[in-house]
Amino acid sequence: MKTQMLSSVGLFAASAVAQAVLNSGNGFGTLYYDVVDVNGCQDDFSNQNLGFVECNFFTGLSLDQMNTDNVVAMNHTLLAGDLAKYCGKKVIVTTNGVAHDLDLFIGDGCARCAGGPSTNTVWNPDGAPGLDFSFTVAQQLNSNACFNGHFDLSWEILDETVYNFDTNAPGQPTGPVNQRRSANKRSERDSRRRL
Repeated sequence: MKTQMLSSVGLFAASAVAQAVLNSGNGFGTLYYDVVDVNGCQDDFSNQNLGFVECNFFTGLSLDQMNTDNVVAMNHTLLAGDLAKYCGKKVIVTTNGVAHDLDLFIGDGCARCAGGPSTNTVWNPDGAPGLDFSFTVAQQLNSNACFNGHFDLSWEILDETVYNFDTNAPGQPTGPVNQRRSANKRSERDSRRRL
């Protein structure tokens, strides 16, 4: 009975995870910015870092203002079709059979990533499915990312919010979900101590 119950719990957990996937595919990773290492890959990313991310375009939030290298750009066409569905959602990236545990989230659109089906195995710099990363993250995913300019990957975008974006009008709070939760927990603890 115990074994059956554990098996049922395992199946339930696996199906719950499967239901949480908003988008997945195979393709190519590239890099387009870096906040921490502005001159990474012997490029100057300072202009890219000033550009507004698509997920917060209405209130003009730049990569520099976000101050994180964990922003991932996805298929622009899909993202633009439903910002609220994808913006701020957790991204799991797999390279060479290894699923990376990085705190990555969707924040921008990638025109190149909108080209070709998400099962395409042929690199095309003008249009190939995949994701776009910071130099720092790309190097963690594939140590030859800078040298090759692209690398093979697969991805899953999960229905788990990592970063809150103002996707449709000014007034919504923006920022990392974990910081907001930590601040709320801290204020709850302080309130209890005062009682």
